[in-house]
Amino acid sequence: MTPPHIQIPLPHVGFEWPEGEEQTGPCEAVPREKWIRKPSGSFDLFVSADGPSGSGRYWNVTVGIGKKDSPKPDRGICLATSTVGWRTLQQFKNSPLVWLDDLDGDGKAEVIVWASFPLRPEASMAEFGLTAWVYRLTSKDSFVLDWKLSRRMARDLAAAYRAPLANSPQTFAPMRAEAAAALEMFADARCTVTAPNHR
Repeated sequence: MTPPHIQIPLPHVGFEWPEGEEQTGPCEAVPREKWIRKPSGSFDLFVSADGPSGSGRYWNVTVGIGKKDSPKPDRGICLATSTVGWRTLQQFKNSPLVWLDDLDGDGKAEVIVWASFPLRPEASMAEFGLTAWVYRLTSKDSFVLDWKLSRRMARDLAAAYRAPLANSPQTFAPMRAEAAAALEMFADARCTVTAPNHR
């Protein structure tokens, strides 16, 4: 598994694709009514998740920060991700998938970036697992990957993969076991996580 980013710097103005994403430059504007908003310390966090689209269940996720009295975020970043791993998961306690939540109950919301990982080399679209990377706003200028909360999410997802599914094709059983094992290894810090290969 490879997190999309370890740290995500925020632009000083506007919305931009961060380094490491396939797209570059400014993000598309998000209509005001499409933002989800939650408090995060002295700022509010905003997320708009557009998707899923296509057979790869692709999403464009826009993340912004704004002042408490601002009707919309002042600046932020865009991310592209895929939830194709949902095909093997199919059932999770926090579905539909949440992209912004206070996971540790400290009164400050975290950004959740759902992503998929291959279960074998040259995997088909049916051979991916689903994971989640959690990012915390550490200053007004940066999001940082929260390893502890990401591992906790991995443990929850592994438990979902271990739970039996009603009316699930038997062909999914080995892949679900592989996904659970990979997530448990990450949750228990028993594996090396590949660093993102940014240009």
